Amino acid sequence: MWRADNYDAPTNLGENLDTTPWWSSDLAHQVSVNDAGATPVNEAAQAWTGWWESLAALGGASPLIHFQDRGENRIDISRGHPGGLARFLAGSPTLLANLIRDDVARRPATTAALRLIDHDQELATTRGLATLALGIGLVEWKHDNVDYCGPLLLREVSLRRKGGDSEITLGRSRVELNPGLQRAFAEHLQVTLDAEAFVALTDDGGAFKPNPALDRLRDLTAHRGDVAVSARLLISSFTDLNQAMLDDAQNLQHPILDALGGNTHAIQQLRDARNPVEITHPDSRSAASDRGVVDLDSAQDAIVANVLAGNSLTIRSAPGVGGIQTIAGALGALASANKRTLVVSAGAEKTNDLLNRLSRAGLKGLVTRVNNPGKDLIEALTRSEKTKKPTTGDVDSAWTRLRTVILRYREALAVKDQDLGVSAMECFHTLGTLSLKEKPPETTARLERDALVALAPGRGQAAEMLARAATLGEFKYGPGDTPWYGVDFRNLEDARKSHERAQRLASESVPRLMDKIAPILSETPLPEAATLGQMGVFIHLLVDLRDSLDRFQPSVFDRSVKDLITATGSSELSKEMPRLQRRRLKALAKEHVRPGVHVGDLHESLVKIGGQRDLWNRYVDTGHQPSVPSGLADAHVLVQQVEEDLRDLDRVLGRTGPGRRLSDMVTEELVELLATLAQESEILQSLERRQEVADQLAQWNLGPLVEDLATRHVEAEDVGVELELAWWRGALEQILEREEALLGSEKSLLERLEADFRLVDEAHSAGNAQALSWQLAERWSLGLMDWPEEAVALKTLLKGRGATAAQLSDQAPHLVKALSPVWLATPYNVHELPDTVRFDTVIVLDAGSLRVAETLGAVRRARQVVAMGDPVTQTPTAFSVGLRSAEETPPDDRDALHHESLLAQLRDLLPSFSLTTSYRSTGDDLASVANSTFYSEGLSSLPWAGSFLGHPSCAVEWVEDGQGMPDSATGLVEGVAGEVRVVVQHVMDHAMARSNESLMVLTPSALHARAVREALTEAIVNKPESAEFFDTKSGESFLVATLDQAASLTRDRVIFSLGYGRTPHGRVLSDLGPLSKPGGERLLAAAFTSARRHLRVVTCVAEQDLRDERLSPTTRALGDVLAQASAKHLPRAGGDHDPLLVDLGRRLSAWGMTVELDYQGKIPLVARYGGYCIALDTDTSLMHLPVREALRMRPLALAASGWHHVKAHALELFTAPDQVAGRIATLVGLAPEAATEALSLIHI
Repeated sequence: MWRADNYDAPTNLGENLDTTPWWSSDLAHQVSVNDAGATPVNEAAQAWTGWWESLAALGGASPLIHFQDRGENRIDISRGHPGGLARFLAGSPTLLANLIRDDVARRPATTAALRLIDHDQELATTRGLATLALGIGLVEWKHDNVDYCGPLLLREVSLRRKGGDSEITLGRSRVELNPGLQRAFAEHLQVTLDAEAFVALTDDGGAFKPNPALDRLRDLTAHRGDVAVSARLLISSFTDLNQAMLDDAQNLQHPILDALGGNTHAIQQLRDARNPVEITHPDSRSAASDRGVVDLDSAQDAIVANVLAGNSLTIRSAPGVGGIQTIAGALGALASANKRTLVVSAGAEKTNDLLNRLSRAGLKGLVTRVNNPGKDLIEALTRSEKTKKPTTGDVDSAWTRLRTVILRYREALAVKDQDLGVSAMECFHTLGTLSLKEKPPETTARLERDALVALAPGRGQAAEMLARAATLGEFKYGPGDTPWYGVDFRNLEDARKSHERAQRLASESVPRLMDKIAPILSETPLPEAATLGQMGVFIHLLVDLRDSLDRFQPSVFDRSVKDLITATGSSELSKEMPRLQRRRLKALAKEHVRPGVHVGDLHESLVKIGGQRDLWNRYVDTGHQPSVPSGLADAHVLVQQVEEDLRDLDRVLGRTGPGRRLSDMVTEELVELLATLAQESEILQSLERRQEVADQLAQWNLGPLVEDLATRHVEAEDVGVELELAWWRGALEQILEREEALLGSEKSLLERLEADFRLVDEAHSAGNAQALSWQLAERWSLGLMDWPEEAVALKTLLKGRGATAAQLSDQAPHLVKALSPVWLATPYNVHELPDTVRFDTVIVLDAGSLRVAETLGAVRRARQVVAMGDPVTQTPTAFSVGLRSAEETPPDDRDALHHESLLAQLRDLLPSFSLTTSYRSTGDDLASVANSTFYSEGLSSLPWAGSFLGHPSCAVEWVEDGQGMPDSATGLVEGVAGEVRVVVQHVMDHAMARSNESLMVLTPSALHARAVREALTEAIVNKPESAEFFDTKSGESFLVATLDQAASLTRDRVIFSLGYGRTPHGRVLSDLGPLSKPGGERLLAAAFTSARRHLRVVTCVAEQDLRDERLSPTTRALGDVLAQASAKHLPRAGGDHDPLLVDLGRRLSAWGMTVELDYQGKIPLVARYGGYCIALDTDTSLMHLPVREALRMRPLALAASGWHHVKAHALELFTAPDQVAGRIATLVGLAPEAATEALSLIHI
């Protein structure tokens, strides 16, 4: 059964709870030399000293004991107005103007307040440090000829802009003794200060009275003459940073730290320790194994798989490439695997981003922050109490079923037909290509499968035969051009005789027959004959009547002879007739015979007469008796001749069956046809050669195509493409008909399946997060049963305020472990975690900007380390915790510092992964500059719709009046008034017009940054309606920062103010501060990747001035970057385009839209109309992506970049391109009647 104390313990770890380092039995530094007197030495020990020295120097001179008591560094409210001071000490927000009401005294305080706000904002954003505090009492002393100064007591305070003023609020935390002063007094003066006693002295019945504490210190130091204690209330940047980190880093015996310290054995072990990882393609995973809590692309997924396998690694993550999304996915996977994780991040932005992503995924409370564990554990507890076991069976089943159908459809599109050797995709592409020819083929002929299979290996010979037939005139005449078309003669002689027969009929036989028949029929009551066949019937009838009347009396035709026929028939025929009646009727029949005429077979003769009588009555309805005209003999002979010739022609022409024979034609039409047949015809002249070709074509079953080509008189040079069209279309029809996975070509069915998959996939992902929440809730429930005493202690701690991570882990270690699988810390508060708490995985964000020394506390607690950062923009930099008058100059060689980062050090030891797909909705011109200049074209991102509309995301503005005098201290032309004025104007315009978007001003010059801040303060006072933008606490606040601080900062819009100007003579100095130093290009990279939507470069120095060969390489690089930013060259894809999309593009253009194909090589087709931008994907263009990425993640990413996404299927583009175009036109607001041109495409 699972127990909360060992759910994540490795094998053979033992029963103790995280108290024994997992590596303790196998340390790289434990080397045996077979000498009992020898002391093993760790090769990494030399590095420890350097790390400790680095930690000791972290944050610069400590303001706790090296405070600069100067007006620009603090707000002195010691003599504040009593009313304002009382309000402030009561914890109410108080304006600086209410504390210091004297205008003269308030002016330097206002300047200091602005500096403190910016300094606090910088440290909070880039270091996760909250340093503002109220210093109570100022203590000054001297030791070893060094002056020391610091506050006695400290209490948290917050400070923010409020209109043209500053608002100060005293925090709720308890007052505390200055820990730096406490240590210094013990070391320097051998005076021990009791922290609790001093704090107690300030409490006077609930009222805060600091004077007793100050008096107590005076008493303790009265014997010394070098300690001064003054009653002061100072607001400044006070914090104790490095001592606790040094204390926490005393034990550095750890395999990864050994490897970082140069221990060769540890290095080899670390490189050999990689666990094999098998990456399963997302489309091959079962629903049970697809348990990611956030969406991940393939690269992110591979990283998560390696992290889950326990491999230490580094991740190269440029801004916007989804690094935090990857970490969120890894945290979910690690928590599901019952592993404990520590995330270390110095940047507040990345921390907030991570928490927000997990919250959106339904995992609020998964992470516990070291600086506020109580609140997060309450959220986790609430989540566990409310979580219900999810029922994912139906969703997972539907998810699997829908994905299978879609994958089969994809496979069916690409798989080749076994007999035809081509796929549906190939058919679509080839047919589309044929339609785009200057003279596209138009055949509608359908070939049978046998013909398609026979021609599958190649159609060259068939095309050659068709071309030969065309040359011989086979297609010069079609069915509508000559009746001889398609005639199958036995041989050439048969053709000659048939032609002669037609000539004889047309010129002789038929005209003579018509001339003879007309007077003959006029002597009878028979109607006028409509056809030659009817003429023959009449003549044959009259001849038969003549023969009958020669032997019988005319009276035989007066009435029916049916009874006579029966009577004269056989006995069998007349057996039903009475004998007397039969005898009488026989006698009557003989009476109808002419006298003297012998009729051999009376019965047979009467049968003929009966038939003749019925035929006569059919045509003669007037009651006239049959009569025989004169001249019948010659006409009868002529009719027989004509009928024989017509029968031969019927055979040749293939006119068989009733209604199709020549004799059945209306006489006038027959005469016309015979005249045509009698004409000399080219079709008969090359008969023999054409017959040879026709026989060959018949073997390929190309009859339908041949007939169509002849009907349309296709020329020899065009028959090849006509054959291609007939074959490829036939092949597509066969594939669509036979391949069930193609869903019967039902576009609506496929669209419904994909829509259903998107919904089910969302539910599946949400179910994964719910399943993890339930898993954590079960851990919590079991923990409550196993450790009820811890539950009581935890409840008590959480009821109170300010419970620390150490207290929680000490009093409820098992329950805290079950409740909190992920802890979040900064490098500067990891030490607040108890040393007994170990982690399966430690993830360090922004590892490129942190020295190894800053991460010692995190790494030494790790079984596995994951370091993520950007080596392009991130470099470790010095920073000052205290606010000091003298600005620290950044080190000259940033490249050297770059190699000291944790990321750089670990990349030489661990496998490295890269994230290269950017999901930031940055303008294409800005993304192109950053990608080409700083990332060697290594990043890929979806285009921004705004760029397609012509909106720039990068602008370079040159300030004409950019001259100034060099600064006396630096020798540089900094803080030029003209540039400051332009920057401030842009900031104020933004505050008024774009207050919903965040903004930051970046500059490499600290002096210029100060000038901008001061000018902005004055501008805000003059325009108070803009104050709200600068006062806001929510979201990303406005910031003026130097480039040293910008590596992990981003805003929607950024103003990059170069900050350096020209001399009064217009000369550009060779030194542009940190930009001119080695590694200055990293600062540029940070600037050009800090904006999500728009970057404006404001400069007094033109790009051409920065390309002087006398300037440093980094300075010239700035010129190159500015030139590229001004050029705005956007990438364009080359090569062939999908012919179906070419056709669709023409149709959209006809609607008045602007269309571009294969847009930047990322989107198959884009179109715009008005302010709408369409991004179209096809099923074939997305086949390389997993189904989830193709159907859900990519549309969401495109929508985030401003596109209206449209999905079109190849079949739809082929069969109904107008419908696709109409759908897009409707999306952009065009009415159907707006189409100006109709285009055609080959259709099935």
